[in-house]
Amino acid sequence: MADITIKHTRAEGTLILGSVPGDGILELLNPWGFRYARTVGHIYLRGSRDRAADMRRIRGAQAALEGKQHTVTLSIDETVRRTFQEAEGERYQRAGERAERLGARAERLQESSDTKWKEGRRIAASYCGEPVKVDHYSANRHMRDLERSHRMCGQAVAEDEEANRCRGLADAAATFEEHRKGVGTTLRRLDRLRADRARVERQMEATVQAAVRMAATAEPIDPETLVNNLVRLDADHYDLCEQIAQWAGHIEQAEAEGAKVWRPEDFTPGDYCRTGERWYLVLRVNAKTLSVPKSVDWKARVYNRDNQLGTKTSTLPYDKVTGRMSGEEMAAKLQAEAATA
Repeated sequence: MADITIKHTRAEGTLILGSVPGDGILELLNPWGFRYARTVGHIYLRGSRDRAADMRRIRGAQAALEGKQHTVTLSIDETVRRTFQEAEGERYQRAGERAERLGARAERLQESSDTKWKEGRRIAASYCGEPVKVDHYSANRHMRDLERSHRMCGQAVAEDEEANRCRGLADAAATFEEHRKGVGTTLRRLDRLRADRARVERQMEATVQAAVRMAATAEPIDPETLVNNLVRLDADHYDLCEQIAQWAGHIEQAEAEGAKVWRPEDFTPGDYCRTGERWYLVLRVNAKTLSVPKSVDWKARVYNRDNQLGTKTSTLPYDKVTGRMSGEEMAAKLQAEAATA
């Protein structure tokens, strides 16, 4: 039996210490989301870095290990963390490495696919469509060549599909930073982070109020439990505040460099807003969205009263808006298009 330590810090994530390859620990922890990483030399919990300890999985792993008579020690420290810049920089670095790795794999697969396809086609073409002469001495070799040609062409197709998949993943990894820093994406992230911060603040207040209410009862909250809960919530709050400050600063910098962030004051009812290649008539300007008509013509490039589905409307958040046009400008545009049609 082994002495195992389940260690969690926000800087490193959740690690399993005291295990060696082949001792059966990994197999016990796989159902709880633990994997082995050669880069760190430890079993780790996927997705645990820069986050609060997932006590459900940690307790489950502890129970699984203790069920096999292993000695388990928990070491949870929510205060050890790395800065947002460090975490974000590592994400971009890993994305770049992933793009390079997948791009190289795609090239190797494509080269192998092309070679096998040409060879398979060459073998098949060498017989000029001649059927197998079953009673001839060449029949066995002919069948072997046809089977080899079929196998190589099949492998070529499979490798070509895998090469295309790797190219797609490599392209996504190469543009990861660009997409992550996009204005619309960042605005949506900020909304989510601010909602998470408000939720954590409510939890902190509720935790303190619950402790105060139970202080005079026969079963007050254990001070250590209260402190651990507040430390975890405080760490969550600090992380969220840091992320919000960084992303809000990114938006300010983007605006200073010329990017447009659309807001309620940019629109009045009767204007048109664009998202993608489609224009919508603005029916009402709200704090976080624009009310626009629903259309009966899903192919239309302009949604307005002329093709509105009865009185049905929809909403378009400002982070999805990519352009604006006044009602007069849109009327002139539609008139010009009708004249040239």
